[in-house]
Amino acid sequence: MNALKPFIILLISIFTTCLNAQDKVSIQLDWLHQFQFAGYYIAKEKGFYKENNLDVNIKEFTFETNLLDDVLKQKSEYAVGKSSLIIDKLEGKNIVLLSAIYQNSPMVLLSLKKSNINKPKDLKNKKVMLTPDARSAASINSMIISQGLQLNDINFQAHSFKLEDLINGTTDAMGCYLSNEPYILKQKGIEYTIHNPSDYGFDFYGGLLFTSQKELQNNPTRVRRFKEASLKGWIYAFENIEETAKLIYNKYNTQNKTLDSLIYEGETLKKLSGFNKGLLGKINLERIEEIKRLYLLLSLSNETFKTDISDLIYNPSLIQLTKEEKEYLKNNKLILSSDSIFPPFTFKNEDNKLDGIEIEYWKLINKKLANKNNSIIEINDNKVAVKNILKNKNIVKYTFSKYDTNEKLTKTIVISEIPIGLVTLNNKAYISDISSLNNKKIAISKSSSLYKVFKENYPNINLIPTKNLSESLELLSNNNIYGVIDKLPALSYTINKKPYTSMKISATFKEKHNIRLTINKENKTLLNILNKVILSITQKEINDINTRYYSIIYQTAKDYTWIYKVVIPLLVILIIITISNRRLNKEIKKRKLIENRLNEVANIDSLTNCFNRRKIEALFNRELTRVKRYERNLSIIFFDVDNFKDINDNLGHAIGDDVLIKIASVVKNNIRATDFFGRWGGEEFIILLPETSKEQAANVAFLLKDKINSTDFNIQKEVSCSFGVSQFEETDNADTLLTRVDHAMYYVKRNGKNNVKVA
Repeated sequence: MNALKPFIILLISIFTTCLNAQDKVSIQLDWLHQFQFAGYYIAKEKGFYKENNLDVNIKEFTFETNLLDDVLKQKSEYAVGKSSLIIDKLEGKNIVLLSAIYQNSPMVLLSLKKSNINKPKDLKNKKVMLTPDARSAASINSMIISQGLQLNDINFQAHSFKLEDLINGTTDAMGCYLSNEPYILKQKGIEYTIHNPSDYGFDFYGGLLFTSQKELQNNPTRVRRFKEASLKGWIYAFENIEETAKLIYNKYNTQNKTLDSLIYEGETLKKLSGFNKGLLGKINLERIEEIKRLYLLLSLSNETFKTDISDLIYNPSLIQLTKEEKEYLKNNKLILSSDSIFPPFTFKNEDNKLDGIEIEYWKLINKKLANKNNSIIEINDNKVAVKNILKNKNIVKYTFSKYDTNEKLTKTIVISEIPIGLVTLNNKAYISDISSLNNKKIAISKSSSLYKVFKENYPNINLIPTKNLSESLELLSNNNIYGVIDKLPALSYTINKKPYTSMKISATFKEKHNIRLTINKENKTLLNILNKVILSITQKEINDINTRYYSIIYQTAKDYTWIYKVVIPLLVILIIITISNRRLNKEIKKRKLIENRLNEVANIDSLTNCFNRRKIEALFNRELTRVKRYERNLSIIFFDVDNFKDINDNLGHAIGDDVLIKIASVVKNNIRATDFFGRWGGEEFIILLPETSKEQAANVAFLLKDKINSTDFNIQKEVSCSFGVSQFEETDNADTLLTRVDHAMYYVKRNGKNNVKVA
């Protein structure tokens, strides 16, 4: 026997290792270690990956790394990339975007103040260091082109990745990261200018976590676990920037960055992630389509605008079955083996048909699979049910217990978590600390998997084993025990059905029991199908099922104790809430009034009651971004009151103000609700006309000119205005469009006034 002991220990060790085996996967970064990848370091170091049964290798970038090939050839299951992955998808690469860590890419152009490059248009004939990958630099190239320049107007240089080349004048501008180089320049006391594509409406994603369609199809559960653990890591990293920076400084600092620079990087990247707006990890299909359009406009892909990329974004509710899996469903009938004596999970309803939580999930699973080839058989003996599964690989049954093991069976991923509760008599206090149950008699069904769990985890509780839940509750009703432990839905259902009016739920435990399906271990195809469909079940669908069955009440006798137990406390709560809400509503109304007033002060011209210059400039920039993005029309009218100085000087400023008020009133009454009208300054006004050509805008200008001419201003002078009209063109920016319409208006001023000029 002693000779066998080492062998037995070895077997146990091997068995334990197999039970605890973790999926080994890799994530390939697209640059060197820095805060840019903090969430992945945190997920590894804090054990978030381990909790999700993952053993993750984080691979630093080298100049030999090919991110896309690594993922498609499964050298790395996951990687971090840029928005240029959209082009790869357009060109037929089977990739899936899981998360966008940065809602705005940190990539920008930097120039030094002393170079006098204040705007992108100042880059003409200048030297610019940019990555040779035009796809990666697309946002910067888009910004340059949008400012009226051509790319061949700029002397592009190969990127040296050395900031000294910008400092010493080897280059005039350099592609950099907002989170890195600005900090270094600031530390050196060097003034700089940031040219950020997002300021010009080019919002590209950054830090895109992606995988292959193959990985998603073969390991959907792993993909979900990896994404969840990674995002958990990012949340922790951004909530604890200093702690995270110290971790990177001590363990992932291949670039020898200072701790302060890592903290700066973290603060900057947190803003770019949209963390405080709840946008971390979000990917929007409309925005992906817009980025695609920009890539196509830059001729970075030969694909057409119509290319469908809707499957580029990871959708956990989408069930992606392989050809083999579809054939399996077509040729095999799925059978659920269920009992009828486990309410509310399974029971016979009034029509003598099986009903309950388990049945609802089974129906949902088959509905999602569009599978009509399924049935349910009733077997109330677990051993018989297991034998049937071993004989017929298409039979499945539910399981709750981690102790429910059989080497020839396997389990799906968790469908739903079931809370565990404690029931006591009404005269007992609610339990806030489980240790208060020590040495108390607590009944629990011996046949339940919970018995073994609580015996192991709570050895100080005096557990009283019973045949079933009904026997446990009878002991409690006779005051023979302190309480009963069981699954919360079962407790709620049974108490209400009896009804046990003298009982209440007094506590819940940290333990939860997981609903899974058990199947024949040899049927790997069915296991993959079931796991994929379970992944697609939403929390709302789970809540809908739980709500239906957690609150079933069967009232067999009139019992008015519920009035003082439920209704009276509820009325008191409702009264308190009503009073609080009234006070809150009054406070909200006050705040709304203040906010509206502040908004008026900030955005409305106090004299003419139209938009002030600050607001109209903001609207102008917003409309420019829109028309660039969607290729729509936008025209503007710029006009000035003729001889206004004479009115002020000869009749007084009060009369002049009255003239401006009346002109503003005429304009507001004769433009569309969708147009924007504002005072530019003094006697100058501007009108923005979305979805309008310059010919249509000219008609509006002539109408306004005539309306103003025919208005009675009650003064001994004629009042007229000079109008300039222009339309946004592809090469325009705010400055060029305003300059053109301004010149048109002054042309009218120099040539007789009271007219309209279209430029």
